[in-house]
Amino acid sequence: MEDVDSPSVIVFPRRGTAVDDLDGAASTALAEIDAAIALVAARAARRVRLTALPFVEAVGGLALAHATAAGMAFRFERPEREGVVTVTIGPLDRPDLA
Repeated sequence: MEDVDSPSVIVFPRRGTAVDDLDGAASTALAEIDAAIALVAARAARRVRLTALPFVEAVGGLALAHATAAGMAFRFERPEREGVVTVTIGPLDRPDLA
């Protein structure tokens, strides 16, 4: 019988770990998304749409985690133009952002 290794535990990315591993452009994209989350949380904006933000796809999962932790909705859209991605941050009670 073959010896099977037990699965390793994958630590969920947290601030101060995964963020430090990002290159400059990707961390800038995450900072833009975090700023959008802060604007909505402070009620300075009802929602924030970021369009054509470079490297947003590289930090999409981490950005979703940040938005969810802040109680925000996070929508990732790919319009018809190739390479252009829009991220929308808004409150969870918005039906168009659920």
